[in-house]
Amino acid sequence: MSEIGRLLKTRPQPFRFLLYTEWVMLTSCGMMAAIEAWQRRSVPVQHILILLSLGLMGWIMPGKTPFRYLYTAIEMGLIFYGTTLGYLHILPTLYLIVLIRSCFLFEPPGRWVVAGLSLLLFSVHQIQYLRTITPLMLPDVQQQQIWMHQVAELLMFGLGLFFVSQLVTTLLAERQTQEDLSLAHQQLRQYALKVEEMSAVQERNRIAREIHDSLGHALTTLNVQLQTAIKLWQHRPADAKPFLDQAQRLGTLAMKEVRQSVHTLRADAANEPLEQTLIALIQDFGQGTGIVVSSHIDLPNAVSTLHAKAIYRIVQEALTNICKHAQATAVELHLRQHLDCIELSIRDNGIGFTASSDSAGFGLHSMQERVLALNGTFNLETHPGAGCCIRVNLPQEHTP
Repeated sequence: MSEIGRLLKTRPQPFRFLLYTEWVMLTSCGMMAAIEAWQRRSVPVQHILILLSLGLMGWIMPGKTPFRYLYTAIEMGLIFYGTTLGYLHILPTLYLIVLIRSCFLFEPPGRWVVAGLSLLLFSVHQIQYLRTITPLMLPDVQQQQIWMHQVAELLMFGLGLFFVSQLVTTLLAERQTQEDLSLAHQQLRQYALKVEEMSAVQERNRIAREIHDSLGHALTTLNVQLQTAIKLWQHRPADAKPFLDQAQRLGTLAMKEVRQSVHTLRADAANEPLEQTLIALIQDFGQGTGIVVSSHIDLPNAVSTLHAKAIYRIVQEALTNICKHAQATAVELHLRQHLDCIELSIRDNGIGFTASSDSAGFGLHSMQERVLALNGTFNLETHPGAGCCIRVNLPQEHTP
């Protein structure tokens, strides 16, 4: 069943104005049919059904599946059958519609085959039409004029096929270029994220080396001071006090360096479940700033590494901005996972600000870049005196 569904998969006309062009051509044929029906005092039911069928087939196309050959054959068959009914001379021009649709179904060689068949069938219709009216025109001059007129129509129709094919081919090439450009932008954003992560790893390694050097030096000096104080304590306790004071200062300095370095080298969100890292981040933020943070986190399924890192960094940057600029006393954080997306909102009761591109700092731009790299949406709602609310929506693939 899945294989049959794949083969029967359809898609609409990708260019609306081409669909409207088809409707104009079909409407023109319909009006001609109405005129001839009025002259003949009969309703051309078959022609009306043919035009309706061709119009409905424009809404759905089989795509590049094996059914595209049957689809094109049915279109040509409908037009050919309509021309054999004996009137509605304008109907063969609808082969242009077949060519337009074939440009979305076949590669260039296949399009030229359809164009050639259309021109051939159009020639057959013109010859049949001439055979029906030539016996009525007795003078040779008039017969020659009619033949020349039909040859001119054939040439114009051939040029029309050529220009239509070139037009649709150009449109398809332009759309493909836009899609390739969009894909390239997406890849560049992903590469930028990877470069950022690699830079972060290098920075952590550098800081780790600095910790080793600075803390190792401090601890070594502290050890020397303590050893000297121990030796002096037994015989000259008064002389040992300066060494103990210096050891205390070195210990305090080493502790500050450890705290600062550990804060800088905080474990990445990818190493632990996202919910745990966010809770730890929120608790540290509340204890360090005194700002009350109420969080509602609903993550029933595992979050990908890229999404987890992006969400963690966005929350981290948002809380940092609140601490620095918002003058807030309370923060609400909501994180919910749906089947196809993850929604994040962070709201504070701070002083707010006037949202504009000029007022957006590096932190906001960094958050926006992370969201765009994952094809998400970033919205900022803020007014002076009304706090600030950040809303993020990140699409994710649904894995049942």
